[in-house]
Amino acid sequence: MNELTHSHWLRPCGGRWREGNGPVLLCLPYAGGGALSYAGWEQYPLGGFEPVAVRLPGREDRFEEEPVTDWAVLVSAIADSLTPLAHRPLAVFGHSLGALTGYELLRELNRRGHPAPVLFAASAHQAPQEMPTRAGPPRTTGELLDYVRRLDRDGTAALLDDPEWREMVLRPLRADLRLHDVYRSYADRADRSMPATHFVVLAGEDDPTVSARTHPGWAQLTTGRSTRRDYPGGHFYLREQRERLLTDLGQDLTDALQGGLR
Repeated sequence: MNELTHSHWLRPCGGRWREGNGPVLLCLPYAGGGALSYAGWEQYPLGGFEPVAVRLPGREDRFEEEPVTDWAVLVSAIADSLTPLAHRPLAVFGHSLGALTGYELLRELNRRGHPAPVLFAASAHQAPQEMPTRAGPPRTTGELLDYVRRLDRDGTAALLDDPEWREMVLRPLRADLRLHDVYRSYADRADRSMPATHFVVLAGEDDPTVSARTHPGWAQLTTGRSTRRDYPGGHFYLREQRERLLTDLGQDLTDALQGGLR
């Protein structure tokens, strides 16, 4: 437990680690977001899974650290942080950029010979093979602001009028979107073999970042089964639809865990 308590990379959503060796739901944030994106998830049953958020450098209580801009470094560090949890059943939830991070984490755990997570929920992101094959130049400040205002008009965008808050938002966002934009060149170099993890593909009905190809694309990346579920709302549907989402996710987690124990 001490090893977990002092981890820079993991934060239990409830603030303290639960006693015992129950299953863990690892939550990966969207571009520019942090562990607090998942605050309050511990108030839901979630099939008995303990929600634990990844704490990324360059934001929140790791603001003084440089954001990570290398996929291999990022995925390896998160995988290393999970070593003390290796004896506990694991599920992974990733929203937006977190969906790509979650997929690469599954592949890294597979390469290391770790047990496959019982479930992977990919939220609000197109499948990896849908992404552009070539990365453009780094995004300008204007393009970063447009990105936030287009996708998060009712959330982070409200902070952009304050110069101090704007820099706090843009610093990690700039790094994260660079990761996003160079993703395909990184991912195409690696082996695509995957364990039989149950994929749940989630999206807002009005999210402009996903398409009709999104669910079939994700489904191709697992030898297990896949489920599609859409909710009212846009890219950040999970805020307005939190109770419904987490109720559904709790049932998915229950089913996945029971299947893994058979």
